Amino acid sequence: MKSEHLGKATIEPDGVFPVSTTGTWTLRYTVGKYGIDDGGGIIVIQRPMADAEQLQCDRPYDNGYVTARTDGDASLRVSFQKRYWIRPCKDAIVVGVYDGSLSKGDEIFITIGDRGEGGGGWAIQTFPETSHTFHILVDAFGTREYYPVAESPTIRIVPGLPANIDAVVPSRCRPGEAVSLKIRVTDAWHNPLDEFTGLVNVRTGQWEKSFSLSRGVQEVGEIVLDGEGIHRLELTCEEKKLSGQSNPILVSNEPVNMFWADMHGQTEATVGTGSVEEYFAFARDKALIDICAWQGNDFQVTDELWREVCRETKAFNESGKFVAFLGYEWSGLTPAGGDHNVLYLKDDQPIHRCSHWQIHDGSSDDDDCYPLSALWETFGERNDVMAIAHVGGRYANLDFWSEKFSGLIEVHSHHGTFEWLMREAIDRGLVFGVVGQSDDHSGRVGLSGPLRPLSRDFVTFDVFGGMTGIYCERLDRDTIWQALGARHCYATSGARMLLDVRCKNAIMGDIISSGEPMEITALAAGTKPLLDLELYRDCEAIYRHKLVEDSADNWVRIEWSGVRVRSRNKIADWPITIKIGGATIGEYQPYGFRQNDENVTQTAPSELKIESRTSGDIRGVFIKLSDRNATIDFESPHVQKNIPVTGLTDEPMSVNAGGVNLAVRFSIQPPEPRPMESSFTVCDDTPTSARHAYWVKAVQMDGHTAWSSPIFLKK
Repeated sequence: MKSEHLGKATIEPDGVFPVSTTGTWTLRYTVGKYGIDDGGGIIVIQRPMADAEQLQCDRPYDNGYVTARTDGDASLRVSFQKRYWIRPCKDAIVVGVYDGSLSKGDEIFITIGDRGEGGGGWAIQTFPETSHTFHILVDAFGTREYYPVAESPTIRIVPGLPANIDAVVPSRCRPGEAVSLKIRVTDAWHNPLDEFTGLVNVRTGQWEKSFSLSRGVQEVGEIVLDGEGIHRLELTCEEKKLSGQSNPILVSNEPVNMFWADMHGQTEATVGTGSVEEYFAFARDKALIDICAWQGNDFQVTDELWREVCRETKAFNESGKFVAFLGYEWSGLTPAGGDHNVLYLKDDQPIHRCSHWQIHDGSSDDDDCYPLSALWETFGERNDVMAIAHVGGRYANLDFWSEKFSGLIEVHSHHGTFEWLMREAIDRGLVFGVVGQSDDHSGRVGLSGPLRPLSRDFVTFDVFGGMTGIYCERLDRDTIWQALGARHCYATSGARMLLDVRCKNAIMGDIISSGEPMEITALAAGTKPLLDLELYRDCEAIYRHKLVEDSADNWVRIEWSGVRVRSRNKIADWPITIKIGGATIGEYQPYGFRQNDENVTQTAPSELKIESRTSGDIRGVFIKLSDRNATIDFESPHVQKNIPVTGLTDEPMSVNAGGVNLAVRFSIQPPEPRPMESSFTVCDDTPTSARHAYWVKAVQMDGHTAWSSPIFLKK
């Protein structure tokens, strides 16, 4: 079918629009050579990963209202249907022709965000896209077989107004060492600005300097920090009313460096946004990470696309500046092994897919490997390939763990937090390291902010994408590869938190064979004040570091977390009512909330109503009571519990709420003052068996979390 015979389409207005712009757009389709028969029609398909406001055709007074009309001799029936079309463009505006047919040259007008009957328009997605396409397909003969027009209309989406400023500096350096300072300005949705001008003042406890920015992300020069310890830079741009800070920097004489990675994301060729070139350029130039890899779903990766990925990976890899690993996501179903991120040490390697499910180019499937064990067999004795267990949709099945090729577990991504997989690995006695990654689909690998939840489907990227901190000496492929293989890494939920965990001369990821007591030393430094700092032996918290004094015992802390299921639709909704018996609520302070539609409301002197949801991460609230002699009545769909406050201490009382790891915790704790960094040394002189995993978890007041790879004891 020749696409030029299928008509043409335009959009008005066209051009460039800032993220989250609310407006009205009209798609104008001119019928092609064949016309459209009674029972035929057109569809407009888009990627459900775009978090534009939900379209609808039933409520003319609401946002996202869609209408359609024609000047031809027929009637139109319009509807919006989710999961109507084929991955990756599943959502569809369906315009059916009936009671007549359309001729060549007739026109169909589709209005998106129609305000004619009181609707508020339509808000576009919250992340930039060079070419956001409204794909138009035509069924001219009423067969339900659709073909695309030659050229679908597009708009360009760009960042919004400046809302945040931060600085990115190496997380570790030596006293007196000159290190690079990069300043970044982002909009309210965490998108780096392409254009920005302003004078930024940077201050430490040692010096103060001013830098003139001519763009939104800029390397402004080198700085020197003297004196060992944790340093932070404070930033202000008075003319734009912006203030922010840098990541924490550990200045130490130790010859240890640390680098940041996000090795998991996709582009428009599979199920993401943008080109492969744009993907790596964003990671290097805007996310300002050090290490990256592309990870498209293999059943969509054509031979042509794989050649492009190989070419761009090689082009962007530059020792000492930016490390790019070649990779892809083996995407078999969970019973056959589940998603794994495959990484190669070298360039121009073969791809062994799980299948050719969405590849229809006639290429051979002889090299496909299914189940996952077949992939391990194909890799054979290779030592230049590794795989990371992933949980996004087809969650990794640890029954297929390979001591040779497995070794890293993704504990957090844009999909949520998967601490349950880490704990399962510990219960199985596996030796592994943890990483944080994004699985970004929005063209922002290394800097993935939560998407708007208005278009909720099986996948909702409602948390920040994760990152991995890697301890090693140099920024090159071989050194990073060795560090990952040794598990000298830790995961965060997206913040550049510092986490250093040791046992004498061993660091995170190491294996110790000793009968001596385990003396664990940990240092955590946050980008926000610390909420929790805990040491775990296997899956049990054996030490909780005291971060606040017992100066206000009339404050209670209530926290909920977890997921419903392990697979895609994992989010747990938490509509909560908290009633206080025998006391009133003096004040309250929520923490960990990320979305605009989540909230805590005081509905009575002794009652709070809460709307929230968790994707494995936490939400919580501190409540100040007028009288300690009170009770807490906690009501939610997952658990109902009545708790006497007098029975609580600063040690959390946990209540299982079902699901995979749904739980509610109650304790006595004030919200502040809390430190930005803290450290401890704990000696565990009574290990209960010959085999243990010791790991540290640090949580900030904003909910961001860091997990260390375990230090393993094997007597």
